[in-house]
Amino acid sequence: MSLSQIFNSNNNTGGGLDAFDSTPPAPDFAPLPAGTYTAVIAHGELVQTRSGNDGYRIRFEVTEGPHAGKTLIRIWTFSPKALPYARRDLAPFGLTSSAALLAPFPPAGQEFRVRLVVALLRNDDGREFNDIKRVTLLSAGPPTDPPAPPTAPPAPTGPTAGPTTAGPTTAGLPPELAKFAWGAGEGGNR
Repeated sequence: MSLSQIFNSNNNTGGGLDAFDSTPPAPDFAPLPAGTYTAVIAHGELVQTRSGNDGYRIRFEVTEGPHAGKTLIRIWTFSPKALPYARRDLAPFGLTSSAALLAPFPPAGQEFRVRLVVALLRNDDGREFNDIKRVTLLSAGPPTDPPAPPTAPPAPTGPTAGPTTAGPTTAGLPPELAKFAWGAGEGGNR
């Protein structure tokens, strides 16, 4: 039996080795421009850093502007020097105990909206990356739905008084002032 037959016999559809040749590669990673972004917390978890310290990683998802949907990650390390800062920065999210750090985050039915101040930095090898310099909690609570698109005002239901055309009117103005009204002809202010 060939490798392809093994994958097909496992009912792999839409992925696996059979889809590898026909799948285009993902675009290269590109950091976000430096600036301020509104985001929600997508996920938080206890991790171990490369240096072997415990830490807490939060993944943020940008919710507004041209970069909506992009993600940024910040890790707070629990080294002896960094631990007081981590405790300070994580407290607004209710992450104030080791039990909270081990629990799923954000809790089900909870959304944290934040403002991120993001810097764009460059490694010695020239690669650029983002660094979240500040996280400000904007709101916490049940997820908010995106704002509804604007709707047209309701049509009048009864007879209306006044002009039937849109825009300003010169009704009731003395003739010497009416000529200065918006769109009132040659003397109008355009």
